[in-house]
Amino acid sequence: MIARIVTSIRRNAIAWLALFVALTGTSMAASHYVVTNVKEIKPSVLKKLHGAKGAKGAQGPTGPQGAQGKEGNQGTPGNRGATGATGATGTKGTAGATGPTGPNEGITGPTGPEGTAGAKGEIGPTGPTGKEGKAGSGGVKAYAHVAANGKVTESEGFTGVTVLKEPVNKTTKEAEEGVYCISGLEFEPKNAIVSPDANETGGEESIAATPLVHIGQGTASSCPGSTQITVETDELGFLEESKKFFLTEEGKNMGFYIVVN
Repeated sequence: MIARIVTSIRRNAIAWLALFVALTGTSMAASHYVVTNVKEIKPSVLKKLHGAKGAKGAQGPTGPQGAQGKEGNQGTPGNRGATGATGATGTKGTAGATGPTGPNEGITGPTGPEGTAGAKGEIGPTGPTGKEGKAGSGGVKAYAHVAANGKVTESEGFTGVTVLKEPVNKTTKEAEEGVYCISGLEFEPKNAIVSPDANETGGEESIAATPLVHIGQGTASSCPGSTQITVETDELGFLEESKKFFLTEEGKNMGFYIVVN
């Protein structure tokens, strides 16, 4: 019973103190002393009046969330870290399967525009002279100008050549005018081209015919057997008979040019 009284006094110390003040208020007023602060009470008395600590009350409800604060200033970047070491090379993967074969020909695209011509390159150095080739079978081997009197001038390859003019016909014993027998060439002639010299055709009124050329002696001339080329120069004329004109051809000594191969 006593323990319950003590416990009640401890729990209600403040209430008992207030009651004590109320009951003794007259005498205190008479002495003009009013307790206005716990510090005015003697510590030993206050210690006795202090009740035991009560049990912990239930936790109150959680208050509402406060407003979000302002974003702070961005901090300075940190120092860059050192570069890491290179990793080891991975193993080579296996080859993939071969894809299907594409079409044989693709679509031909349009032809592009022609490009501009490049700059002309420098002329290269002259190459060495090649070896002399073998002599060909064709080409000009000799040429000359033969005057009407048989004299050879302006020649090449005619050294040692003999031109016999107007050979004597063995049957008529007469000279054949306009016939030139050429011999002494250092090669066997295959062909000869002859054209008349306009300055030696027998005069302004003379008309020269195309010279006849024979390789060798010729079948109608009196040239010797050693003749290599026979040239016959003729002059054209007109013959009137019964008021009709006929073209004639007669041997005439004339100058000519000859090319031999």
